[in-house]
Amino acid sequence: MITVCRLSQQHESPAMIYNTSVVLHDCFQRVLSASLSVSSLKTIYPFVFFTGAMMLLSACTSTVPDTAETPGPVVATSNSTINELLALAADATSPQAETYILQASALALQARDLDNAAAILAGVELSDDLPTVTAIEATRQQAELALLRNDARNALALANNQLLERTAELPVDTQHALMQLRADAFIELEQYLAAAREHTRMTATLDAPDRIADNNNRIWQILTAAPAGSLSSQSAIVDSYELRGWLELINVVNNEQNNIERQVAAITRWQNRWNRHTAAAVLPDALTFAVELLNNRPQHIALMLPLGDAAGQAVNEGFMSAYYHAVSQNQQVPEVEIFDTTGVRDISDLYRQAVALGVDMIIGPLLKESVRQLQSMEQLPVPTLALNYGDDWRTNPAGFYQFGLAPEDEIRQAARMAWQAGHRNAAVLTPAGEDYRRIQDGFAEYWQSLGGQVVSRASFGNAAGYSDIIRQLMSIDSSEARAQRLREVLPRDNIEFSPRRRQDVDFIFMLANPAEGRQLKPTMAFHFVGDVPVYAMPAIYDGRRDAVGNRDLNGITF
Repeated sequence: MITVCRLSQQHESPAMIYNTSVVLHDCFQRVLSASLSVSSLKTIYPFVFFTGAMMLLSACTSTVPDTAETPGPVVATSNSTINELLALAADATSPQAETYILQASALALQARDLDNAAAILAGVELSDDLPTVTAIEATRQQAELALLRNDARNALALANNQLLERTAELPVDTQHALMQLRADAFIELEQYLAAAREHTRMTATLDAPDRIADNNNRIWQILTAAPAGSLSSQSAIVDSYELRGWLELINVVNNEQNNIERQVAAITRWQNRWNRHTAAAVLPDALTFAVELLNNRPQHIALMLPLGDAAGQAVNEGFMSAYYHAVSQNQQVPEVEIFDTTGVRDISDLYRQAVALGVDMIIGPLLKESVRQLQSMEQLPVPTLALNYGDDWRTNPAGFYQFGLAPEDEIRQAARMAWQAGHRNAAVLTPAGEDYRRIQDGFAEYWQSLGGQVVSRASFGNAAGYSDIIRQLMSIDSSEARAQRLREVLPRDNIEFSPRRRQDVDFIFMLANPAEGRQLKPTMAFHFVGDVPVYAMPAIYDGRRDAVGNRDLNGITF
């Protein structure tokens, strides 16, 4: 065992400057203080909620919660097929024919056969002769189709059709499907308050305890996806008791996000004040979890990192920065054992040594091979948070949790942001290398699944070649080559020429570190590409307050 240091709250904070990312600092601060943040559910990693309530580490990545599947209330019999239903429709008269058609289109939507669903739905002609229920179902399916095609604005326009105001005439499940569809469209448009309002409307029609709990969890997820501070003043202007109560709840939790004792006390005060509110009796799971966190905070942590590697050093600095910040805030912190895993081929022996010290939580390892070794074990004796993924992050032994900022997740987030902004044609710019080629391919695959096109790709090496790479990416070099050919053919030396970039690029997806980004963005401006939106992964910003250097990152969305 290599114990680098043992830390407890009695240690003096050393005079050192940590060059670490805001993300690492925030993640580890939450492990150390076991606090529950409003952003606690803004994550794509649900496995970080430890069975046994050891800690909460979910503020480390923030994404909009995935929109829920919206099942259509029209369901065909299990032995029906689309063709059989369409054959029945051909032999039937209205409105029975439309009913069969909608059953067939519902099957196509459930199978995500969107082109077929659209073709089938085209066979339903809305008219005053159709029963209200049938007309509403046809409109609902059209809205669902639009949402599945990533056209949230059209989906919302359809879902807000005046016809759908007559939902009181519909079965409750159909009403819920419409509300869910509208909520999902609002989420896609990042209108979180409106999405939450749809779910609070469902509350009055729910009676089963499990459905009430699910709906409350969903409302909490939506509200925590909203940008920090955007909801703080909304509770005073909303006219719904349910929604106003939710906004008050998220505000009091957010106000005490750095101290779990005060946070739990604030939740209790809210329950007493809003005793008629649905969430007062059925708190979201995340808030119920806060009490368990308070009673089960880790007292002794082992941190297992390859301190001989730059990545291990960065994680260690992030942890220590959070540790001493917690100490400076007079927060309780656990005792910490640090193990250097540099050169360790079999992590299991070191792991057993950590357990023998009596730790009640292990953070690490960081290297993928070490994660695989622990993942192959049937059960781990103490909760363990690996800082990387093994072969399959969804398959874990008991007590084992995998956390990592997977590039695939950040790529999808950037792609969704670009899509929602209305962009459709992408140019992709990454460093050279096989790993980055896979990232290019991953972005292209996901972008095309949304319905977009990748019209240009390029890879860069050292800074000396940035200008040539931008010219290649935007086909400026082709424009210059055409001008050169003209000069060679025409017997004139006074041809005026201005390079022209390709016009079919809506935006650039760029993968770069901060130093590269600060050079690439100005190079784009030099080549008259400065007006093209640029989207990047968060790694392009290192969190430093450098007004001069960060100026070159202006205009990049990440």
